[in-house]
Parts: sequence; C-alpha cells; structure tokens
Amino acid sequence: MTHAGKRRVVVDQVPHRVWRAAGLPFGLLTRQINADPETGAQTLVVDVPPGWHMPAHWNGADLELLVREGDLTIAGRQCRPGHYLFLPSGTDIGPVSSAEGATLIFWTDSPFEVRTDARPAPSTPLGETVDIFDPANWRPVREAFAGVTDTSSHGDLDVPTQCIRLRKVEESGKDTILFVLPRGFAKTALEFHHSTEEIFFLGGWCATDPEHVYHAGEYLCWEPGVIHGVVTGWEALCLSKHHGPLTSPQIPLGATSVDAGR
Repeated sequence: MTHAGKRRVVVDQVPHRVWRAAGLPFGLLTRQINADPETGAQTLVVDVPPGWHMPAHWNGADLELLVREGDLTIAGRQCRPGHYLFLPSGTDIGPVSSAEGATLIFWTDSPFEVRTDARPAPSTPLGETVDIFDPANWRPVREAFAGVTDTSSHGDLDVPTQCIRLRKVEESGKDTILFVLPRGFAKTALEFHHSTEEIFFLGGWCATDPEHVYHAGEYLCWEPGVIHGVVTGWEALCLSKHHGPLTSPQIPLGATSVDAGR
C-alpha cells in the first residue's frame, strides 16, 4: 500500500487538528494531506505557534521538512522560509523552537515517535538546502537528473526548466525535487511514473494537462501509471516527492494506459 491518489487538495480547506504524540509538547497543529496506513508514513502541513519549544530528542523515522513561512531552529540549524531539511532516522534533533511561529511541509516515512533513549548512528547524513526560492540554487534539469533511470520526457523542452534535487536517490530510490517552471513553460510529451508522486504547488500556476490547472496552496498525488501531459506553466514552483526510483518515460501522444509495473 502507498499514499492514496488524490487529484486535488486545497491545503487551506483541510481541517486543523491538535498534534498529540507521546513526548511532543502541546501546541502544534497539523493538517493531514495524505498517509499510508500500512507503513505509518504521513504527509502533513504543520503549524508551529510563536514561542513553541521542544527539548532535544531523536526520531526512528526519516523526516523531511520545508519551512514555508516563519522561522524554526532544529538540528542546530536556524531555518527561514525556503529552508529544506532531510533528517534521517537517528539524527539528533533539538532543541526545536520557533520565535515567530512557522508553517512547515512535513513528511515522515514511518510512524512519528519522540525518542530520548540512547540513539543509534543516523542511517544517512543529514541533508539540507538553504533557500529554495533563490535562483542561484537552481540547476538545469538535465544536469540535475544525470544518471537517473529514465527521464526521456524531459529530452526536448520548448522552454528549459530548472530544479533543485533536495533529496537524492538512495537505495530506496526515493527522491524530493523542487521544479521551477519559467514563464511560457511547455512540455509536449506525455509521461508517467513507476512510483507514487506527490506535488505541492508553491507559486505561479501549472497545468498537468489541458483540464487541470493548479495554483499555490494546492496538492496532488499520482499513483503509479497515471498519464499526465501536456504540462505547461508560468512561474510555477512545484515541490515533488517520488516514493520510488525517479522515472519520467515519454510515451506516445494519445496513449490512454501504461503498465507501471514494467
């Protein structure tokens, strides 16, 4: 099982809930955007109130977060809007605090748990990217995708796109990428992915086909094998997470189905 396919979620319309977990200080509000009940993985938007504080701890899950608004101090980093962190299981986290309050896009790949016992060595090094909104950090997509399994749908772009590979492919193949679609972006190829893909739209607009246009504050989740295209956009920022090896194979225009298991 994996995250549920969702064609469109308007984040501001998802109800807030008080986040209660053993060892987690009171005050966090969450909006559950998606989840995998089999693994306990969750996709959340987390609101941190001003002055919130949490002592040092560690977590048994791999965590990813992007500061969308406000400020957050975590894992020795002082984070502002645009700061991304990948916190592998076993990472020393804390103290955690926010002076002004913050809104986070937050992923956990297994059940969230606050641990204060003896921790193991982190599963992989902590990874971070500072300021995803700074064009100096963007790279041409072909350069960033070097060595990826199959990205043939990115071969001939009318307007080149750029991206930041926030979390690079590991043994699991999972990947998190910020795509930057400039004015007049168009990719005429149809494509699909072999793994589940989630997208948060952070700015501008992006059309995944002629009938579905997304704006900042919206989200979608494609299950493996969902055909999309022609993709167009205008100053769009798209935060994309793949739950397996990154593939974007080109398929013929007019195709209506693919075998995502191949």
